[in-house]
Amino acid sequence: MGALDAASGQAGLLIVSGGNEVRAGPHRSMALLAHRIAAAGFPVFRFDRRGVGDSSGINQGFENSGEDIAAATKIFRQEASLARVVAFGNGDGATALALFHAQARIDSLLLANPVTKSGIDAAAPETADQGDSRGWMRQVIGRISGRRADSESTLVARLAEALTDAKIPITLLLATRDPVGALFADLLHRPAFAALSTRVRRKQFNTDSHSFAGSADKAWLYERILEALAE
Repeated sequence: MGALDAASGQAGLLIVSGGNEVRAGPHRSMALLAHRIAAAGFPVFRFDRRGVGDSSGINQGFENSGEDIAAATKIFRQEASLARVVAFGNGDGATALALFHAQARIDSLLLANPVTKSGIDAAAPETADQGDSRGWMRQVIGRISGRRADSESTLVARLAEALTDAKIPITLLLATRDPVGALFADLLHRPAFAALSTRVRRKQFNTDSHSFAGSADKAWLYERILEALAE
């Protein structure tokens, strides 16, 4: 299931929600963002992947969401008569877009705080903005150093390969004090990501909010999205 905010622009924004959130996103933030972007003249499409929110089927996690993203992109392009689709994702939504953008034939990517942790519960809970984000980070580190290290190393390798092979504009949006964003920023120094330094735009905002929930965060995110859509 999805929601289309119509507008007349030929460039549109596809929003891929993170975690198991429905398309409205945490605290309806994605719905409010979509309304604002559409008011600026750009159509926006938000959807629930299968097994999440209003969509039927079995939730198989973001690592198996390629077909859903491709289907959503195709429908969005047709319904809004688009020449160009810019996709925005936060958390595991960002990671899913990095992995499957070619399959979905997306034209530009905005990736906010991508996760590198495997599994259906991979994304940092959106409520972490109001809770113990350090505690969540300790859980991540513990899992990486334990039995899930191999699968997560595989995901990091897949992510590095997908981003390196990408032929489209990519902008990383990182919250400097969010544990997930900080962890991904550290990964960019690894040899596997070396080729990205000259190809991927990196923009940072000084916040501890994983979902850019503060008023200043929202304003910054809105401006970054408009920049991508106007290119």
